[in-house]
Amino acid sequence: MPFPLNPKSIDNIIRKNDIDLNFISIRELQNLVSELSEKFSVEFLRFEFGIPGLNASPIGAQEEIKALKENDALPSTYPPFDGIPRLKKATVEFAHQFLDIHVSPTNCIPTVGAMHGCFISQAIAGRRKEAFDTILFIDPGFPVNKLQTQFLGLQNMSIDLCDYRGKSLGEKLEEIFSSEKIGGLLWSSPNNPTWTCLTETELEMIGKLLTKYDV
Repeated sequence: MPFPLNPKSIDNIIRKNDIDLNFISIRELQNLVSELSEKFSVEFLRFEFGIPGLNASPIGAQEEIKALKENDALPSTYPPFDGIPRLKKATVEFAHQFLDIHVSPTNCIPTVGAMHGCFISQAIAGRRKEAFDTILFIDPGFPVNKLQTQFLGLQNMSIDLCDYRGKSLGEKLEEIFSSEKIGGLLWSSPNNPTWTCLTETELEMIGKLLTKYDV
């Protein structure tokens, strides 16, 4: 199919699915792109779920096959609740090599992705101290995380990264943290959905404030 794609056909598909591109959700976008791909026989780089749709490295599949062949009981065995020791040790090495920090394997808890990790982290951070029941979000962020906060019965508030960068970000965070109601700060770097990264200086500043206010 030659490019550009036929705009009338695209408009028809959008209208048929009753989609408003100004307010389209991630899952609506996923369905729309899938339909466009089938209609025009075109493959898209898929970033709507944070993954580009490229083929995975064969290393992962080979290691999974190897692990299953070496241990016949593995498929019917529950893993330890706090994580497989070998994976926890590998996480320690990863944190040291990529973040230059030293952590204990005890504090490395494998999860089944960021959604699971954020859910558990909020549950702990928002219940650790009675008055600290609010999760602070740096927006723009992943909307589902705020739904998780509501599901957990916690409060949430947010600040927009477009309004605060550098020193002003630190000043705003300190103002909020001093209220003594923030249990946790949620931010992904690069963030979802804008792929924005905080600078090393900003991350260091945030880390010091989190320690200072026990967030």
